[in-house]
Amino acid sequence: MANRLAVVIHAEEEFDWSKGPKVANQSVTHHKELMVLIDKLLDAEAKVTLAMDYPFISSEEGASVIERYRGLADSNIEFAAHLHPWVNPPHEELEQDGSVTGVNTYPGNLPKDQEYRKLENLTNRIEEVVGVRPVTYLAGRYGIGSNTASSLAKLGYKVDLSISAYCDFSHQNGPDFSRYGNKIFSKDGLIYFPHTSSVLSALPVFQHYANRHSAVFTEWQKSLLKKVIGKCLRMRRYRLSPEGVTLREMQQLIYSQQKIGQRDFILSLHSPSVKPALTTYTRDETETARLVSDTRDFVRWFIDELGGQPMLPKQLAL
Repeated sequence: MANRLAVVIHAEEEFDWSKGPKVANQSVTHHKELMVLIDKLLDAEAKVTLAMDYPFISSEEGASVIERYRGLADSNIEFAAHLHPWVNPPHEELEQDGSVTGVNTYPGNLPKDQEYRKLENLTNRIEEVVGVRPVTYLAGRYGIGSNTASSLAKLGYKVDLSISAYCDFSHQNGPDFSRYGNKIFSKDGLIYFPHTSSVLSALPVFQHYANRHSAVFTEWQKSLLKKVIGKCLRMRRYRLSPEGVTLREMQQLIYSQQKIGQRDFILSLHSPSVKPALTTYTRDETETARLVSDTRDFVRWFIDELGGQPMLPKQLAL
């Protein structure tokens, strides 16, 4: 079975991550830099999924990105949905200052009717601007909940990218995905394609064990002694992303997952990271240039060295 790679860009508004999300955060000034990255990825033979939130799809800047790649929607580009509840109408959960409580930054924590109406507004807006109804969904902060699947199915979605393998966000009132690996699976009428993560360690035997038993890393974080041992073994969970992860580490991540039979991967990043000082991952021009080059070089390595195939998530539903 061939290795397959989906490149998923969280196309979203800009905000100061240290100050938290607010409804006033609507700017999308990184559109030109984003198109430079997408062009480089397409030249590298990648297929790119733009998971777009409400400010992105509603802005002139976001619309310019869509217009540039609209003609590739049947081949190399997929326009998907990405729900950031704090900037997506209706805004019933907001505080008086326009902020949102931590628990409600995960859309799956909202009441069923409220999450559905936000999803419906976002879906309709994407269809209005793009001309095609999205079939792939990515929850903001990976925050799917108990009602999300039924709402997505009702709105015509086929594929969900919201699971973040090996990760536990329960300490922030978010979902616990620690028992999920990277395998694609079907449930509740949806195909789930987890965002790729892996555990790397200086001890290959333990790395292999931790990746085969996805909850091990999270369980070790709950024990002070095991946490210290894990640090000595240089044990760390990595997301397959150029944000805070080197090209070499991304390649090691792929090798670690191949050893347990994984063949399908998602390379992801947040769109504001393509412009300096908009996220913590790219604080200056040097870091931004490195992110762009590492993303492109990883795609070329995946295709040339591994014989990998680029893919769009929507292909899973065909």
